[in-house]
Amino acid sequence: MMQKLLFCAIFAALVFACNKDNSTEPETKTPTEDSSFFFPLEVGNIWYYYEEGHSDATQSVRVWESISLDDTTYFLHGNKLAYADTLHQDKWGRVYRRFNGKNLLWLDFSVEDGGTFHFRLSEKLDYLVTVTRQLTIEYDGQKFENCIQFDFDVPTIKTEEETIVLAPDVGIIKHVTVWNTKYLKSWDLQ
Repeated sequence: MMQKLLFCAIFAALVFACNKDNSTEPETKTPTEDSSFFFPLEVGNIWYYYEEGHSDATQSVRVWESISLDDTTYFLHGNKLAYADTLHQDKWGRVYRRFNGKNLLWLDFSVEDGGTFHFRLSEKLDYLVTVTRQLTIEYDGQKFENCIQFDFDVPTIKTEEETIVLAPDVGIIKHVTVWNTKYLKSWDLQ
């Protein structure tokens, strides 16, 4: 009798252990609209940026078109269509960039304030991304509240740091690289 009980207990433990879901979705998160709230990817949306120190010259970035690959909708986003990033938003508040046929996690809006995640372009370019929330950004008479900032850094490499700041219902308002800093001047969302 004792052997049967022991066998049943072990069998039940194995069944429960094997039945766990290995989902890539955040366990404690509910579906969120954060990615579309902070980064409205819709065909026709356009943002105008200027480089620090050159406020009279602007560069436009737009969502050129949407395409479908493997039942997933992607958006072509960038300055020129030929060089546009292929982006995908999921229901969990994450934006992916398609690179060499793979979806790479680029902006994770489900990460809490002070949290981190990885954006891995290659073996050598494995960015540690730190998320900062609830920022107020002011410049040129504009004030953006409740912003979210993504700081990209590869700790073993210098001069590859990058910062992207997004404002609710607007998109990217500030983009800092080692070469320049770009600020949002105006935008037109569909």
